[in-house]
This record gives sequence, C-alpha cells and structure tokens, in this order.
Amino acid sequence: MKYRTFGRNNGLRVSELALGTGLLGTHEGINGLSRPGEGIEDARAVFETYAQAGGNFIDTAEGYQGGESERLVGELIGKDREDFVIASKYSVGSTRTEGHARVGNSRKAMMAAIDGTLRRLKTDYVDLYWLHAHDAVTPIEEILRGLDDLVRAGKVRYGGLGNFPAWRVSRGQAIAEQHGWAPIAAITSEYGVAERDAEREIIPMAEALGIGFGAWSPLSSGFITGTYPGTGGDEARLLHWSANNRPTPADFAVRDAVAKVAERLGATPAQVGLAWVLHRARRSPTALVPITSAPTAEALASNLQSLELTLSDQDMAELDTAGGFTLGEPHVHNREGEKYVTASDLIRPAIPVA
Repeated sequence: MKYRTFGRNNGLRVSELALGTGLLGTHEGINGLSRPGEGIEDARAVFETYAQAGGNFIDTAEGYQGGESERLVGELIGKDREDFVIASKYSVGSTRTEGHARVGNSRKAMMAAIDGTLRRLKTDYVDLYWLHAHDAVTPIEEILRGLDDLVRAGKVRYGGLGNFPAWRVSRGQAIAEQHGWAPIAAITSEYGVAERDAEREIIPMAEALGIGFGAWSPLSSGFITGTYPGTGGDEARLLHWSANNRPTPADFAVRDAVAKVAERLGATPAQVGLAWVLHRARRSPTALVPITSAPTAEALASNLQSLELTLSDQDMAELDTAGGFTLGEPHVHNREGEKYVTASDLIRPAIPVA
C-alpha cells in the first residue's frame, strides 16, 4: 500500500485505498432496508486484512449500522489509534428515528453528533469529520464555522463535506479563506467506472482547489461485479440507483466491458473496477481515494490485489467508452470552441486553473 497527502492543502497522510465500514455491525443500516453486516469476529478479520496490507484510512459514520460500526471501529483500533486516520460523518442521525433537531447539517446536530461519535469510537478526536449529505437549508457559513470550532476545540483535525454540489463546496472554500476558518480539506461523492457524474464538476473542482476526494461505492454497490437482483444481489443495496431509474442499458454495457477486461487480464471484475479508479487517481493532481469494503476478509484480500493490477491504455479506453458517458454542456461547447479562443500549441498548466 502506498500513501499520499489527502489533497494539496493539508499534510494528512492516507493510504491509497480507504476501508469503508458500512458493513461493520449487525443492525440494518438505512431504515431497515440495507442488509446487516458483520459481527465482531468477521469485522476483526476484515480489519486485520486491511491493516496488514498497510491500510491506515478508516471511513465510518454515525448512521452506519445504527452506530455499531463506530463502536466496532473503536474496539478494533484500540491502542493503535495513532496509527490510523479515522473519518466519520454526521447528518442522518445514528438510529434514523431522531427528531428534526437531531438531523441535518445544523450546528446543533453537528455538536450532538460529534460527542456521540467520540464516545462510540472511544477516542478524543476524529482525524476527518465530514457531512454525510447536504440538507439544502443550513447556510454554508453555519457549517464551516461549526467545523472550525470543532477543529479549534481539538475534537476534529480536518473538516470535509459529503455529497455536496460543486458550487456549494467552492463557495464554502472561498468563505473559509476569507474568515480564516479551517479549510474544506476533503469531499466525498460516489464515483466509479459505472458512475462517473463526478467528472463533470465535482472532480475538476477538487483538482483545481487541491481538495481531497473520497470515492464511495467505487464498485456501484457490487453492480459491476454481477451482484445485482437476479444474479444473487441485494436489491436494497441499489436503492439510490433505482431512485434515478437505474441501472440503464448503458450501465449493463459498462458491467459487460468490465467483465471482458477482467477475463482478459485473469482478474476479477471487482479488481478491475478498483484498478480503474486507482489508474485515474495516480494521474490526478489531487488525492482521489477509493473507499472500498467487502463482506469477508477473503473478498477484501481479493479486492486489494487491484493495487498490483495495471490497466493498459486499451483497457482504459474500452472501459471509458463502454457506457457512452459524455461530460455534456458546457464542457463539450468549450472544447469545440478551443480552436477559436486558444492556440493549439498552448502548453496547459499541470494543475487545473481554479
């Protein structure tokens, strides 16, 4: 496992693959619809497999398995706390039954959530604390000032935003700079070979501003591996897809392309899916870290082999074009207009211009 700073505006060193812990625990995570995860012994096996491979970046949340994920993470890390980077989130509550005052992005919800998270993790601080999702009503100034207060109090080392639109993040970063508040160190969004919407605005913004990017569900909840309803999957794992009328024929085309490349390389579809994100991460001017998980230690050990898998230009081209993904407007318009507004031999900056 190699390491990187989590973006250009901080010195936090994280491994190139993060361990997602949404499956650590035996509660049903999202309104009783997501499947229960692992108990302590299975969780320990998964954790030790990751740690022995050199992984140090653990991603959890108060809402994972009704808070049990955080409790298990705290138990598993134990006396080795300082060797790990722990990220956790708030916004949705821990039991999913809290009242209005306890959920959302408000300062009140934030302060209550962090204290509960620290108790469950049995630690004095979390390294990275990010919002799980934006509520569209809490002003960004309230969020940033709250995170800044947590950083100054020593309960949080770095603050971040999860699943926020790019315009709110970039505006928030400017406001933080203006007031001298703790900067937005990292953001998180779904990203993988079958879900590339982040390439339109989120990732270009992160690269330009030097913000770390955590790519959750890089395997699309197992979709590209074949674990989908009718093929042995769990329908609840893809609830956020079904809400967007997915999977589509394009999604299945991507899954087929992943399977084809995997067969050619003697790899698994999961390894190819993770290798695709890692390939892009190694060419990004900011930190782009896939957050992966697995139901068993054996499955995780197999996924970790993606770190040694090299995708050729042909492999990447096949995967990139399989679903017909395009950046859309205004990107296409601007690219077509380049010949009118820039010289064809102009050397562009290595880091995108903010």
